[in-house]
Parts: sequence; structure tokens; C-alpha cells
Amino acid sequence: MVVTDAPTRMSRTDEVHRITENVYKSIMEQFNPCLRNFIAMAKSYEKALTSVTFAAKGYFDALVRMGEMASESQGSKDLA
Repeated sequence: MVVTDAPTRMSRTDEVHRITENVYKSIMEQFNPCLRNFIAMAKSYEKALTSVTFAAKGYFDALVRMGEMASESQGSKDLA
């Protein structure tokens, strides 16, 4: 009679597979909230960056207009 431990190996393989699945599930359950939080923060950062870009463009345009107005003023013409 030949004794094989194939059924034992199969159950060990199944057990290892089950443990591995549980570890992956645990990691994903912990990772997903962090990922969602990261995405929400990235969206907020993008909104803030867009607002800063808009404000900087407005500031630059105002400086250009002030420069143009200053160059056309009587005082700048007297200096030239």
C-alpha cells in the first residue's frame, strides 16, 4: 500500500490560498479609504491651484494695464 499526502497538500494549498485572500482583502479594506482620501485631497489641490492661477493672471493683467496707463500719463511724457 502506497501512502500519499496529496489530500494533505491540497488542503494546505487551499488554506494558504484562503489566508492569502484574507490578507489581500484586509490590505484593500485599509487601502481604499486612504486612496479615496488621497483622491479627494488631489481634487481640492487642483481646485486651489486653478484659483491661484486665475488670481495670478488677474494680478498680471492689472499690472500690465497700470504700466500702460503710467506710460501714457503726462508725468511719464515729461520724463522722456
